[in-house]
Amino acid sequence: MKREISARQKFFYETFHLWLVVNSINNHYIQLTSIPSNCISILFIVGHNTFVKNYLKHTKIEEEKIVAITCDGTIHFSNLRLPNKTIYISHQNERNYADLLNGTLYGFDFDPTESEILLYNTNKSLSPLQRIEKSFHQI
Repeated sequence: MKREISARQKFFYETFHLWLVVNSINNHYIQLTSIPSNCISILFIVGHNTFVKNYLKHTKIEEEKIVAITCDGTIHFSNLRLPNKTIYISHQNERNYADLLNGTLYGFDFDPTESEILLYNTNKSLSPLQRIEKSFHQI
């Protein structure tokens, strides 16, 4: 997903007027952090469902709200036990997968999920959490 970083940074700026910078890169993930880092306490995680599940299970997450841009598939994120956390997941199709849409048709330089398009187009006067609640499925 390295080639999507600048497109996703642009997406978050246009969606929330929030600058993101690369905080760390390793073999498994790239972490982006907002400037300032304390403006919203929401973790957005993008990736294949097995990666997302492993990350959530084995990483200490400080944010109370987690937005997983991934497929539920056979992972069943609702079975994850993350005390005091609220998880939102992309809308899923009938097979329990989050379809990636052709980003160029929607003006994006990456292939977004339906939930990301909804989030981008929600009323900007709402709070970030209200916009997430309108665009993603709460588990």
